[in-house]
Amino acid sequence: MTLLRCGVMVVSLAKAKAWIKAHWNWLVLVGLFCLAYVLGKKSSGTLLAQATIAKDQYKKESQEIERVAREKNNRDKKNTNRTKEIIKKIEEKKEKDLSRLETDIDADQVFRNLGIDER
Repeated sequence: MTLLRCGVMVVSLAKAKAWIKAHWNWLVLVGLFCLAYVLGKKSSGTLLAQATIAKDQYKKESQEIERVAREKNNRDKKNTNRTKEIIKKIEEKKEKDLSRLETDIDADQVFRNLGIDER
């Protein structure tokens, strides 16, 4: 019986060897696909981690840019209001000076100050 089993096993090995010899290219392709899948699976995990980190960094940068833009808008509003106040004060001073000049000006006095006498 053991001899029979040995013979069956030898025949099976011979059949397997013949099949492998005939289909070696398909076996190589299947092996390469399996290898690519295993290697790709490892790198996809790192790519996912990198994408998550990049997304978080983008969100932080976006929030920082929005905060800086809000601060700039507030600063610009303050500067605009301050400029308007300064312009208003200058105009009030100008009006006050003009009204004072109009009341203070006497043509005869100006001529006398210049050294021009009446004739």
